Amino acid sequence: MKKKEALTKIERFCLDAYTVNQDADTAYLLSRRNTSTAEDPDIIHRMALRWLRSQPVKEYLIGRGAIAIHRGETCISDDTPRNRDKAAIVEELNTLASITKDPKQKTEILMKLADLQQMKKDTTDEEEDHTIHYYLPLSCQNCELYMANKRKMNEDG
Repeated sequence: MKKKEALTKIERFCLDAYTVNQDADTAYLLSRRNTSTAEDPDIIHRMALRWLRSQPVKEYLIGRGAIAIHRGETCISDDTPRNRDKAAIVEELNTLASITKDPKQKTEILMKLADLQQMKKDTTDEEEDHTIHYYLPLSCQNCELYMANKRKMNEDG
């Protein structure tokens, strides 16, 4: 069998839906003709995960991911944060590096990842000392200036 014949049209459609909504159980149920929804949800979930880990499904999902990246398509939902922190950027770059098959593009992604991780080393979390110091007033008998002057007066006369 060829790779494209390993998955039916319905399975590919369900996998495309899975890439959008990340609901593996529903994608699995809809891709099967004879699976009943009355089965145990744990069993369905395990079967769905086993289906997603199968070689033809992995190859199809990786291929679809590479096509989406190549076209520059982005799927931004309302709950996706607009400002990403460094950890999220590192995670996305790692994902892109593992998906990308083009060596030149992969090298560029890995270089950007290395630059970003170097930035993490350079930025140190030095916290400023926000300690408040309170100074108590001294009486004249405890003041060094007063005591030095008193000693000087005693020596002079």
